[in-house]
Amino acid sequence: MSAVEPTAPPRPPALDETVSRKLRALSLLGIVMVVVGHAPSYRDPAAPSDRTLWFGFFERLFTDALPRVVVMMFFAIAGFLFCFGHNGTWVVHRRKFAARTRSLLGPYLLWSLLGLLLYLALQSLPVTAAWFENSSRKLTDKTIGELAMRLLFEPIPYQLWFLRDLWLMVLLSPLLLALLTRFGVVVIVVLAVPHLLDLGVSSPLSTRLLTGDAYFWFAFGAWFAVRRLPLVYDVKWAPVWLAVLLAVASGRAWLLANATWRVDTPFAETPDLWWFKGVHLVGVPALWVIYDRWLRWMERPFWLRISGYAFFVFAAHEPLMSMLRKPLMRWLGTGDAMHALQFGLTLFGTLAIVLGCGVLLRRFAPSVFLFVCGGRGA
Repeated sequence: MSAVEPTAPPRPPALDETVSRKLRALSLLGIVMVVVGHAPSYRDPAAPSDRTLWFGFFERLFTDALPRVVVMMFFAIAGFLFCFGHNGTWVVHRRKFAARTRSLLGPYLLWSLLGLLLYLALQSLPVTAAWFENSSRKLTDKTIGELAMRLLFEPIPYQLWFLRDLWLMVLLSPLLLALLTRFGVVVIVVLAVPHLLDLGVSSPLSTRLLTGDAYFWFAFGAWFAVRRLPLVYDVKWAPVWLAVLLAVASGRAWLLANATWRVDTPFAETPDLWWFKGVHLVGVPALWVIYDRWLRWMERPFWLRISGYAFFVFAAHEPLMSMLRKPLMRWLGTGDAMHALQFGLTLFGTLAIVLGCGVLLRRFAPSVFLFVCGGRGA
Protein backbone atom coordinates (compact mmCIF):
# COMPACT_ATOMS: atom_id res chain seq x y z
CA MET A 1 0.00 0.00 0.00
CA SER A 2 1.62 3.26 -1.12
CA ALA A 3 1.83 6.20 1.21
CA VAL A 4 -0.51 9.07 0.50
CA GLU A 5 1.45 12.11 -0.53
CA PRO A 6 0.43 15.32 1.24
CA THR A 7 -1.37 17.73 -0.97
CA ALA A 8 0.14 21.14 -1.45
CA PRO A 9 -1.92 24.13 -0.33
CA PRO A 10 -3.86 25.70 -3.19
CA ARG A 11 -2.06 28.50 -4.93
CA PRO A 12 -3.70 31.92 -4.64
CA PRO A 13 -5.33 33.23 -7.81
CA ALA A 14 -3.17 35.43 -10.00
CA LEU A 15 -4.05 39.09 -10.29
CA ASP A 16 -5.27 40.10 -13.71
CA GLU A 17 -2.35 41.56 -15.68
CA THR A 18 -4.35 44.63 -16.73
CA VAL A 19 -5.22 45.41 -13.11
CA SER A 20 -1.65 44.68 -12.02
CA ARG A 21 -0.21 47.21 -14.49
CA LYS A 22 -2.81 49.76 -13.42
CA LEU A 23 -1.90 49.37 -9.76
CA ARG A 24 1.81 49.79 -10.53
CA ALA A 25 1.15 52.92 -12.56
CA LEU A 26 -1.12 54.39 -9.90
CA SER A 27 1.53 53.67 -7.27
CA LEU A 28 4.07 55.66 -9.27
CA LEU A 29 1.61 58.52 -9.76
CA GLY A 30 0.84 58.45 -6.06
CA ILE A 31 4.49 58.66 -5.03
CA VAL A 32 5.07 61.63 -7.33
CA MET A 33 2.00 63.35 -5.92
CA VAL A 34 3.24 62.76 -2.36
CA VAL A 35 6.52 64.49 -3.24
CA VAL A 36 4.63 67.32 -4.97
CA GLY A 37 2.50 67.77 -1.88
CA HIS A 38 5.55 68.10 0.37
CA ALA A 39 7.47 70.59 -1.79
CA PRO A 40 5.68 73.96 -1.20
CA SER A 41 7.15 76.38 1.30
CA TYR A 42 3.91 76.63 3.28
CA ARG A 43 4.85 73.22 4.71
CA ASP A 44 7.54 75.00 6.73
CA PRO A 45 6.41 76.90 9.86
CA ALA A 46 9.04 79.59 9.15
CA ALA A 47 7.77 80.30 5.61
CA PRO A 48 6.52 83.85 4.88
CA SER A 49 2.76 84.03 4.29
CA ASP A 50 2.73 86.72 1.60
CA ARG A 51 0.98 84.86 -1.21
CA THR A 52 -1.73 86.51 -3.23
CA LEU A 53 -5.14 84.88 -2.95
CA TRP A 54 -5.19 83.40 -6.45
CA PHE A 55 -1.65 82.08 -6.26
CA GLY A 56 -2.51 80.48 -2.93
CA PHE A 57 -5.62 78.92 -4.46
CA PHE A 58 -3.84 77.25 -7.37
CA GLU A 59 -0.91 76.28 -5.17
CA ARG A 60 -3.22 74.52 -2.74
CA LEU A 61 -5.24 72.92 -5.52
CA PHE A 62 -2.27 71.23 -7.17
CA THR A 63 -0.11 70.57 -4.09
CA ASP A 64 -2.65 69.80 -1.39
CA ALA A 65 -6.24 69.13 -2.51
CA LEU A 66 -5.62 66.87 -5.53
CA PRO A 67 -2.48 65.02 -4.33
CA ARG A 68 -4.28 63.86 -1.18
CA VAL A 69 -6.51 61.65 -3.32
CA VAL A 70 -3.72 59.27 -4.28
CA VAL A 71 -2.62 58.79 -0.66
CA MET A 72 -6.07 57.43 0.16
CA MET A 73 -5.91 55.24 -2.93
CA PHE A 74 -2.64 53.81 -1.55
CA PHE A 75 -4.52 52.47 1.45
CA ALA A 76 -7.30 51.10 -0.75
CA ILE A 77 -4.81 49.35 -3.04
CA ALA A 78 -2.95 47.93 -0.03
CA GLY A 79 -6.18 46.58 1.46
CA PHE A 80 -7.19 45.05 -1.85
CA LEU A 81 -3.83 43.35 -2.41
CA PHE A 82 -3.66 41.99 1.13
CA CYS A 83 -7.12 40.40 0.96
CA PHE A 84 -6.97 39.33 -2.68
CA GLY A 85 -6.76 35.53 -2.76
CA HIS A 86 -7.01 35.32 1.04
CA ASN A 87 -9.07 32.28 2.00
CA GLY A 88 -9.35 33.26 5.65
CA THR A 89 -6.98 30.58 7.00
CA TRP A 90 -4.16 31.30 9.41
CA VAL A 91 -1.68 29.70 7.02
CA VAL A 92 -2.37 32.33 4.38
CA HIS A 93 -2.55 35.10 6.96
CA ARG A 94 0.84 34.18 8.46
CA ARG A 95 2.39 34.18 5.01
CA LYS A 96 0.93 37.57 4.14
CA PHE A 97 1.74 38.99 7.57
CA ALA A 98 5.38 37.90 7.29
CA ALA A 99 5.63 39.47 3.83
CA ARG A 100 4.10 42.76 5.01
CA THR A 101 6.33 42.86 8.09
CA ARG A 102 9.36 42.59 5.81
CA SER A 103 8.07 45.17 3.33
CA LEU A 104 6.48 47.64 5.79
CA LEU A 105 7.80 47.38 9.35
CA GLY A 106 11.42 46.75 8.35
CA PRO A 107 11.72 49.81 6.11
CA TYR A 108 9.75 51.90 8.62
CA LEU A 109 12.26 51.26 11.41
CA LEU A 110 15.27 51.58 9.10
CA TRP A 111 14.30 54.89 7.50
CA SER A 112 13.06 56.27 10.81
CA LEU A 113 16.49 55.53 12.32
CA LEU A 114 18.29 57.14 9.38
CA GLY A 115 16.14 60.26 9.60
CA LEU A 116 16.67 60.54 13.34
CA LEU A 117 20.45 60.22 13.04
CA LEU A 118 20.54 62.74 10.20
CA TYR A 119 18.56 65.34 12.13
CA LEU A 120 20.66 64.81 15.24
CA ALA A 121 23.73 65.56 13.14
CA LEU A 122 22.16 68.62 11.49
CA GLN A 123 21.05 70.01 14.86
CA SER A 124 24.49 69.45 16.37
CA LEU A 125 26.56 71.17 13.67
CA PRO A 126 26.87 74.95 14.18
CA VAL A 127 26.49 75.63 10.45
CA THR A 128 23.07 73.95 10.18
CA ALA A 129 21.71 73.98 13.72
CA ALA A 130 19.75 77.23 13.32
CA TRP A 131 17.89 75.87 10.27
CA PHE A 132 16.88 72.50 11.68
CA GLU A 133 16.30 73.10 15.37
CA ASN A 134 12.57 73.82 15.53
CA SER A 135 10.21 72.91 18.35
CA SER A 136 8.48 69.98 16.64
CA ARG A 137 11.66 68.19 15.56
CA LYS A 138 14.20 69.24 18.16
CA LEU A 139 16.18 66.18 19.23
CA THR A 140 19.40 67.36 20.83
CA ASP A 141 17.79 67.80 24.27
CA LYS A 142 16.02 64.41 24.27
CA THR A 143 16.92 61.38 26.38
CA ILE A 144 17.64 57.96 24.88
CA GLY A 145 14.16 56.83 25.87
CA GLU A 146 12.52 59.85 24.23
CA LEU A 147 14.54 59.30 21.06
CA ALA A 148 13.43 55.66 21.01
CA MET A 149 9.79 56.72 21.27
CA ARG A 150 10.33 59.17 18.45
CA LEU A 151 11.90 56.42 16.38
CA LEU A 152 8.92 54.11 16.92
CA PHE A 153 5.93 56.45 16.82
CA GLU A 154 6.80 59.84 15.30
CA PRO A 155 9.54 59.44 12.67
CA ILE A 156 11.49 62.43 11.38
CA PRO A 157 10.66 61.38 7.78
CA TYR A 158 7.01 62.09 8.52
CA GLN A 159 5.76 60.34 5.37
CA LEU A 160 6.54 57.05 7.11
CA TRP A 161 3.29 57.34 9.06
CA PHE A 162 1.75 55.59 6.05
CA LEU A 163 3.91 52.47 6.58
CA ARG A 164 3.22 52.52 10.31
CA ASP A 165 -0.57 52.69 9.97
CA LEU A 166 -0.59 50.22 7.11
CA TRP A 167 1.29 47.62 9.15
CA LEU A 168 -1.11 48.14 12.06
CA MET A 169 -4.01 47.54 9.68
CA VAL A 170 -2.34 44.28 8.65
CA LEU A 171 -2.30 43.27 12.33
CA LEU A 172 -6.05 43.84 12.49
CA SER A 173 -6.76 42.22 9.14
CA PRO A 174 -8.02 38.83 10.47
CA LEU A 175 -10.84 40.62 12.27
CA LEU A 176 -11.50 42.89 9.29
CA LEU A 177 -11.51 39.95 6.87
CA ALA A 178 -14.04 38.03 8.98
CA LEU A 179 -16.31 41.07 9.30
CA LEU A 180 -16.20 41.87 5.61
CA THR A 181 -16.92 38.26 4.69
CA ARG A 182 -19.99 38.19 6.89
CA PHE A 183 -21.36 41.73 6.74
CA GLY A 184 -19.87 43.26 3.59
CA VAL A 185 -20.81 46.87 2.93
CA VAL A 186 -22.22 47.29 6.45
CA VAL A 187 -18.62 47.31 7.75
CA ILE A 188 -17.72 50.10 5.31
CA VAL A 189 -20.71 52.19 6.41
CA VAL A 190 -19.85 51.72 10.09
CA LEU A 191 -16.19 52.63 9.56
CA ALA A 192 -17.21 55.72 7.57
CA VAL A 193 -18.53 57.36 10.75
CA PRO A 194 -15.22 57.59 12.70
CA HIS A 195 -13.47 58.25 9.39
CA LEU A 196 -15.59 61.32 8.68
CA LEU A 197 -15.14 62.52 12.26
CA ASP A 198 -11.38 61.94 11.91
CA LEU A 199 -11.13 59.71 14.97
CA GLY A 200 -8.00 57.67 15.52
CA VAL A 201 -6.01 55.84 18.20
CA SER A 202 -3.68 57.95 20.33
CA SER A 203 0.00 57.12 20.34
CA PRO A 204 2.35 57.56 23.34
CA LEU A 205 3.46 60.83 21.71
CA SER A 206 1.48 63.72 20.25
CA THR A 207 0.60 61.90 17.03
CA ARG A 208 -2.11 59.35 16.37
CA LEU A 209 -1.94 55.77 15.23
CA LEU A 210 -4.49 54.36 12.82
CA THR A 211 -5.91 57.60 11.52
CA GLY A 212 -9.46 57.59 10.24
CA ASP A 213 -8.12 57.64 6.70
CA ALA A 214 -6.05 54.49 7.22
CA TYR A 215 -8.65 52.03 8.45
CA PHE A 216 -11.49 53.26 6.24
CA TRP A 217 -9.66 53.16 2.92
CA PHE A 218 -7.79 49.94 3.74
CA ALA A 219 -11.15 48.33 4.53
CA PHE A 220 -12.66 49.83 1.36
CA GLY A 221 -10.04 48.18 -0.84
CA ALA A 222 -10.28 44.92 1.14
CA TRP A 223 -14.06 44.92 0.59
CA PHE A 224 -13.55 44.84 -3.18
CA ALA A 225 -11.23 41.83 -2.85
CA VAL A 226 -13.36 39.89 -0.36
CA ARG A 227 -16.62 40.40 -2.25
CA ARG A 228 -14.94 40.13 -5.68
CA LEU A 229 -16.53 43.35 -6.85
CA PRO A 230 -15.94 44.51 -10.43
CA LEU A 231 -12.85 46.64 -11.06
CA VAL A 232 -13.63 47.87 -14.58
CA TYR A 233 -16.15 50.64 -15.20
CA ASP A 234 -17.52 52.51 -18.19
CA VAL A 235 -15.11 55.35 -19.02
CA LYS A 236 -17.87 57.45 -20.60
CA TRP A 237 -18.48 58.82 -17.10
CA ALA A 238 -14.86 59.93 -16.70
CA PRO A 239 -15.56 63.60 -17.68
CA VAL A 240 -18.33 63.75 -15.07
CA TRP A 241 -16.09 62.29 -12.38
CA LEU A 242 -13.32 64.73 -13.34
CA ALA A 243 -15.67 67.72 -13.16
CA VAL A 244 -17.00 66.71 -9.73
CA LEU A 245 -13.49 66.07 -8.41
CA LEU A 246 -12.22 69.45 -9.62
CA ALA A 247 -15.25 71.18 -8.10
CA VAL A 248 -14.76 69.63 -4.65
CA ALA A 249 -10.97 70.03 -4.75
CA SER A 250 -11.34 73.68 -5.80
CA GLY A 251 -13.68 74.27 -2.87
CA ARG A 252 -11.09 72.93 -0.48
CA ALA A 253 -8.26 74.87 -2.16
CA TRP A 254 -10.24 78.12 -1.89
CA LEU A 255 -10.93 77.45 1.79
CA LEU A 256 -7.26 76.81 2.50
CA ALA A 257 -6.17 79.89 0.54
CA ASN A 258 -8.42 81.96 2.83
CA ALA A 259 -7.61 80.02 6.02
CA THR A 260 -7.45 82.04 9.23
CA TRP A 261 -7.10 79.31 11.86
CA ARG A 262 -3.79 78.57 13.57
CA VAL A 263 -1.62 75.85 12.07
CA ASP A 264 -1.65 73.91 15.34
CA THR A 265 -5.47 73.81 15.54
CA PRO A 266 -6.73 70.20 15.77
CA PHE A 267 -7.82 69.13 12.32
CA ALA A 268 -11.28 68.00 13.45
CA GLU A 269 -11.95 71.52 14.76
CA THR A 270 -11.25 73.30 11.47
CA PRO A 271 -13.64 74.03 8.58
CA ASP A 272 -11.33 71.95 6.38
CA LEU A 273 -12.47 68.64 7.90
CA TRP A 274 -15.47 68.04 5.65
CA TRP A 275 -13.77 69.38 2.53
CA PHE A 276 -10.79 67.11 3.21
CA LYS A 277 -12.96 64.02 3.55
CA GLY A 278 -15.15 65.05 0.62
CA VAL A 279 -12.18 65.27 -1.74
CA HIS A 280 -11.25 61.71 -0.78
CA LEU A 281 -14.74 60.25 -1.13
CA VAL A 282 -15.09 61.74 -4.60
CA GLY A 283 -11.46 61.53 -5.65
CA VAL A 284 -10.66 57.84 -5.14
CA PRO A 285 -13.42 56.49 -7.41
CA ALA A 286 -12.86 59.41 -9.80
CA LEU A 287 -9.16 58.64 -10.17
CA TRP A 288 -9.91 54.95 -10.75
CA VAL A 289 -12.23 55.76 -13.68
CA ILE A 290 -10.22 58.72 -15.01
CA TYR A 291 -7.12 56.55 -15.24
CA ASP A 292 -8.71 54.25 -17.81
CA ARG A 293 -9.73 57.25 -19.94
CA TRP A 294 -6.67 59.49 -19.85
CA LEU A 295 -3.78 57.95 -17.90
CA ARG A 296 -3.10 54.62 -19.59
CA TRP A 297 0.07 56.13 -21.07
CA MET A 298 1.65 55.52 -17.65
CA GLU A 299 1.83 51.82 -18.54
CA ARG A 300 4.49 52.40 -21.18
CA PRO A 301 7.74 50.50 -20.49
CA PHE A 302 9.68 53.61 -19.45
CA TRP A 303 7.20 54.56 -16.71
CA LEU A 304 6.84 51.00 -15.49
CA ARG A 305 10.63 50.83 -15.13
CA ILE A 306 10.59 54.09 -13.18
CA SER A 307 7.91 52.60 -10.91
CA GLY A 308 10.61 50.25 -9.60
CA TYR A 309 12.06 53.26 -7.75
CA ALA A 310 8.72 54.49 -6.38
CA PHE A 311 9.21 53.17 -2.85
CA PHE A 312 12.79 54.45 -2.66
CA VAL A 313 11.60 57.93 -3.65
CA PHE A 314 8.82 57.74 -1.07
CA ALA A 315 11.14 56.74 1.76
CA ALA A 316 14.12 58.95 0.89
CA HIS A 317 12.58 62.27 -0.20
CA GLU A 318 12.21 63.51 3.39
CA PRO A 319 14.05 64.96 5.23
CA LEU A 320 16.13 65.68 2.10
CA MET A 321 13.33 67.89 0.78
CA SER A 322 13.34 69.99 3.97
CA MET A 323 17.12 70.34 3.68
CA LEU A 324 16.68 71.84 0.19
CA ARG A 325 13.64 73.95 0.96
CA LYS A 326 14.97 75.75 4.05
CA PRO A 327 17.98 77.45 2.42
CA LEU A 328 15.96 78.19 -0.75
CA MET A 329 13.34 79.99 1.32
CA ARG A 330 16.04 82.24 2.78
CA TRP A 331 17.89 82.85 -0.47
CA LEU A 332 14.93 83.49 -2.78
CA GLY A 333 12.92 85.84 -0.59
CA THR A 334 9.19 86.50 -0.83
CA GLY A 335 6.50 86.99 -3.45
CA ASP A 336 4.50 84.63 -5.66
CA ALA A 337 7.28 84.26 -8.24
CA MET A 338 9.81 83.31 -5.59
CA HIS A 339 7.42 80.85 -3.96
CA ALA A 340 6.87 79.23 -7.36
CA LEU A 341 10.62 79.10 -8.06
CA GLN A 342 11.32 77.63 -4.65
CA PHE A 343 8.65 74.98 -5.26
CA GLY A 344 10.10 74.00 -8.64
CA LEU A 345 13.68 73.85 -7.43
CA THR A 346 12.74 71.90 -4.32
CA LEU A 347 10.57 69.42 -6.21
CA PHE A 348 12.81 68.68 -9.18
CA GLY A 349 15.99 68.91 -7.12
CA THR A 350 14.68 66.33 -4.68
CA LEU A 351 13.48 64.01 -7.44
CA ALA A 352 16.79 64.29 -9.30
CA ILE A 353 18.90 63.55 -6.22
CA VAL A 354 16.75 60.68 -4.94
CA LEU A 355 16.31 59.03 -8.33
CA GLY A 356 20.02 59.42 -9.06
CA CYS A 357 20.94 57.80 -5.75
CA GLY A 358 18.40 55.05 -6.35
CA VAL A 359 19.74 54.26 -9.81
CA LEU A 360 23.33 54.12 -8.55
CA LEU A 361 22.41 52.02 -5.54
CA ARG A 362 20.39 49.59 -7.62
CA ARG A 363 23.14 49.36 -10.22
CA PHE A 364 26.16 48.87 -7.94
CA ALA A 365 24.63 47.48 -4.72
CA PRO A 366 21.36 45.73 -5.64
CA SER A 367 21.25 43.79 -2.38
CA VAL A 368 21.41 47.05 -0.39
CA PHE A 369 18.70 48.58 -2.58
CA LEU A 370 16.56 45.50 -1.99
CA PHE A 371 17.13 45.72 1.76
CA VAL A 372 16.27 49.42 2.20
CA CYS A 373 13.15 48.99 0.03
CA GLY A 374 11.81 46.04 2.01
CA GLY A 375 12.36 43.55 -0.78
CA ARG A 376 10.99 45.70 -3.61
CA GLY A 377 12.52 46.44 -6.96
CA ALA A 378 15.85 44.60 -7.13
